[in-house]
Amino acid sequence: MTAFARSAIFLFLALRAGDLVSIAAGMWFVPRYVSTEDIGAVLPVTSFATFVSLPMFAFAMTIMKESAGLAANGERGKIKSLLSGVFAAVAAILVVVLAIAAVAVPRFLAAMRVSDAAAGILVVAAAFLGCVAPVYTDALQSLKRFPALAAVESLGAVVRFLVMLATMPFRALAGYFAGQAALPAFRIAGSVFALRRDLTVPAEPYWNAAAARRIALAFLAVLAYQGAPMAASLVEQSIVRTALPAMDSAGYYMVSRFSDFLNYLTFPLLLVMFPYTATAAKRGETTRPFVLRCSIVTLVAAAAMAIVYAFFGKTLLSLLPHGADYAAYARYMPALVAITALTACQIFFTNSEVSAGRFAFLWWLVPLHIVYPAVLSFAATAGFITSLDGVIACFAAAAVLRFAFAIVHCFFSHYSGMECLEKIW
Repeated sequence: MTAFARSAIFLFLALRAGDLVSIAAGMWFVPRYVSTEDIGAVLPVTSFATFVSLPMFAFAMTIMKESAGLAANGERGKIKSLLSGVFAAVAAILVVVLAIAAVAVPRFLAAMRVSDAAAGILVVAAAFLGCVAPVYTDALQSLKRFPALAAVESLGAVVRFLVMLATMPFRALAGYFAGQAALPAFRIAGSVFALRRDLTVPAEPYWNAAAARRIALAFLAVLAYQGAPMAASLVEQSIVRTALPAMDSAGYYMVSRFSDFLNYLTFPLLLVMFPYTATAAKRGETTRPFVLRCSIVTLVAAAAMAIVYAFFGKTLLSLLPHGADYAAYARYMPALVAITALTACQIFFTNSEVSAGRFAFLWWLVPLHIVYPAVLSFAATAGFITSLDGVIACFAAAAVLRFAFAIVHCFFSHYSGMECLEKIW
């Protein structure tokens, strides 16, 4: 068995305990304590917190690519210098993020019909901590410290569970976002502890004008890569909340939790794949086999899940608190699994391209994620979308387009977009 397969299997098994906690939070606590009128706000507000923290996520992914290349060459002293510079940049980016959040969060919560002020404060806290955590967890990933990463993720999920258990019975939405904030806080503390050995090596010179320019270019590219899909997702979730009745948005939340089960498979595959594709690209090898293997596993798993949901969706829903109230929405479960699978396959490809320093895919990914949410918003505002059927049909069309573009690019394109980015710079 290859090292990649062993790492993927180990991380998959190690993260299952953490996923069970996440399942309990999303499928038990939320429907049990959050009212039908408020459940539909959970996904858009979570998407908003993620979007607010976008600059730091993009920066973290850029640094992960750099540190993966250094780790492949055994240059741990340069990794220490890299991370030292990163920690200084984090503070500057966070100031900008928090300034934006302070202005935008109250307005967004009002648009989503959330009146709990404590929830607004905790959304900002979750965004604040969520900005910083990827810098540390991605460092573990790029160094292939998968056992430590699995421990941090699993224990962090337990901490999140305990915080929700203690707070949600009293303040449902505020307690949910308190748990969202507790998870990245633990990730930061746990990652620093796990990285202590790597950060004690003697530092070697790394930062210079060429390195700063290369990282700045990669940061802009990754910002576009992550920002466009995040913005599209935020528009999607907001439309579900604002253009549909509260019952429909609550029903969407309930059934979409089941499609999220597929992410429990794809997430560890993504974690393991990134440093391996970065190493392969650095050696001049193709990254396509990693993408194809992960995509095949995902599609097979999605097909099996869709079959189960088609026959037993209503039964599974009835196991959740108040789940029987949403039995009519079970028919959407197979379609949502298919959408999640197609999107995951596109992400496998684009993540492998980012790890290799190839950004040509931005020429189709960014326009697609600008045009699609604009058309979706217009259709919702003009009254063309009035039911969950129409919304999910739009989601499916976008997923098919993303998948098709990724397939064509993966097999027929040999162009590197970094050259154009350098010319633009």
